[in-house]
Amino acid sequence: MASEEIDVQLQQLIESRIPSCRRALKDSQSNLTELAAYCEKNYVESVDKRTAFEQTKQYAVQSLSSVAYQIHDLAANVLQMLEIQTEQMGRMESDLNHIGQSIRNYKENVSRRKVGSLATSRNLSKPPHRVTAPEEMPKAQRYKRTPIDYSVLDDLGHGHRAGSSGKSGGYTRRESGISLQSTASRARIITGGGGGG
Repeated sequence: MASEEIDVQLQQLIESRIPSCRRALKDSQSNLTELAAYCEKNYVESVDKRTAFEQTKQYAVQSLSSVAYQIHDLAANVLQMLEIQTEQMGRMESDLNHIGQSIRNYKENVSRRKVGSLATSRNLSKPPHRVTAPEEMPKAQRYKRTPIDYSVLDDLGHGHRAGSSGKSGGYTRRESGISLQSTASRARIITGGGGGG
């Protein structure tokens, strides 16, 4: 349904159909009051009470069905009005979300422009540095095997040099808190020789 048709239908509901249903219910209230008074008077004055009672039952059924139909008609119109208004609210919410998204996009673009204006501008006049291939490729050198010198890294590290005479001295390891015996005395202990003790 087009938006204009929905607006016209909503206007008809609010201005004519719902008020006419309410007026019909108010008229039914006054009619039911008059009918009740008539039925009571008819039953009291009637000679044939059974016929008067049956007639009163008929009036009551017709009146109640008429009132039920009017209430149903009013409720259906009110529900239709609420559905149309809910649909309109959904459309308005969608439009507001779209507008909010557009505003957020605009603000983001403005902030990006501001950040871009604060950035340093590049000098585009000089050409960018390029790696170019040499005009003449150099000749590949033949592989020459050289022996590995393992003593090159001897002076690096945390070892303690025993003597400062260059590379000729050996390394010793200091033991903390342990006194080492000489090799000769250790040999005597192992072989079982040596002085008293």
